[in-house]
Amino acid sequence: MTEPNQIRINELARELEVKAKAIIDYLPEAGVTEKKTHSSSIDVSAAVIVRKHFRDAADAEAAAEEKLLRTRSQKESAAKAARMKPAVVAPPPPLLRFLRNLLL
Repeated sequence: MTEPNQIRINELARELEVKAKAIIDYLPEAGVTEKKTHSSSIDVSAAVIVRKHFRDAADAEAAAEEKLLRTRSQKESAAKAARMKPAVVAPPPPLLRFLRNLLL
């Protein structure tokens, strides 16, 4: 059983929807130096740091994906507009124009 001021890594991983291994790999950056496994517990203060890190990472990923979708949509709209635009026909060269006028 965990103490009230601790949380299991696997519970935190489920909460954040990430792999426990990702949390374990991040723990040294969060200030947790002892070796941990998925069933180990960490202090609530370390869990707050871990939550912030992974939520910030998820927000950044969501923003990047939204930007990519917006860019893709703009490109598709531009391509569709280009397909809908009538083709510009170049005027015939002067010699052809002259010969056509002779025949008419």
